[in-house]
Amino acid sequence: MISELLRYTLQVALISFMLGSLADVGLKLDVRDAWTALRDKEFVVPSVLSGFVLGPILAIVIARLLALPEPYAIGLLLLGLAPCAPFMPMLSDVAKGDAAYTAAFILIAALGTILLMPIALPVVAPGLHAGVGVIARPLLLLILAPFGIGIAVRQLSNRWADRCDPIIRKLVAFSTIVLLSVAFLQNWDHILSAIGTWAIAAQFIYFCALALGSYAVSFRLPREKRVVVTLGVCTRNVGAALAPLSAVANADPRSSTMCILAAFITLAVGFAVAKILARLAPRPDLAINTG
Repeated sequence: MISELLRYTLQVALISFMLGSLADVGLKLDVRDAWTALRDKEFVVPSVLSGFVLGPILAIVIARLLALPEPYAIGLLLLGLAPCAPFMPMLSDVAKGDAAYTAAFILIAALGTILLMPIALPVVAPGLHAGVGVIARPLLLLILAPFGIGIAVRQLSNRWADRCDPIIRKLVAFSTIVLLSVAFLQNWDHILSAIGTWAIAAQFIYFCALALGSYAVSFRLPREKRVVVTLGVCTRNVGAALAPLSAVANADPRSSTMCILAAFITLAVGFAVAKILARLAPRPDLAINTG
């Protein structure tokens, strides 16, 4: 009875977190600024390469080098196909990233995840026994739909978007607390068992490697754009990674545990990277008073 209640609460909290987070991003999005950034090929190319080439390749390499058990490896691969955490705009602000390019990266990450994950996952993780349609459906409902609704509200009325934004943010904060708490209660035994494997270390290595790799790939970009690529790539959309698992009946719970652990780890690593990038920002020259 308690187990069923926890499972139901976890599903509701996950859906609320996904819907709220993406809707909140859409409510803040200035489509014209994002469209301008999307036409910047020097930004789009390293964003796509870092997010959807470097990300999956590193996940595969680390999973094999550390000989992760298959369920944990599948979880890491799912994370590798889902760049850009919903809280990335907050980290971008900390690191003094460009707001328009942050919005553009979110669009690239959302569309790329929806297009790539249904195609790539059956190839890299055939054990899930999931078709393209099964994987794509929850991604469309939990990523594209709320994101699009948020954008539509902003386009129709800035006033209503500004009114809805603080309400949505409070709901997201509440859903996050419930999600992490219930996820830990329901999966504490799997989380403890993961301590005896390389699962947790693999994620720290993975997220740090993503930060270094994406920072290197985007070396030609100005600092405020390079920051966006780095933070977008080194943070992972845990909800998007969990979405296909929720639609597959034979999914090993340890794959979900790997993704749930990432909710804590990607936030910690992402915040640390944002603080480091902020310190690397050039300081404005101090005016010398000669009077």
